[in-house]
Amino acid sequence: MKITALFGFIAMFISMGFLPASDQADVQLTCFRAHKATNTCHFNFTIDGARYRYVDMGCKYSKKHDEVIKKAKEGTLALARDWKIDCGTKKP
Repeated sequence: MKITALFGFIAMFISMGFLPASDQADVQLTCFRAHKATNTCHFNFTIDGARYRYVDMGCKYSKKHDEVIKKAKEGTLALARDWKIDCGTKKP
């Protein structure tokens, strides 16, 4: 009895809780900031209107923006909610 209920719950969770990343129609790299002192690069994404961020330790993808966007569309990039660094407008 417990096993069938567990399998039913898992099946329901999988069918309702996960969407393939390729179904995300609107993935945009909104902003990129590099912090030289900490050797981290911050990528701000907007995916279907929601804000996500990716922090690259060591700045491996600092010159490979297309690869980061591709990984975000595939769903293989570990994205966190909300932006840690707001890019705002630059002063003239």
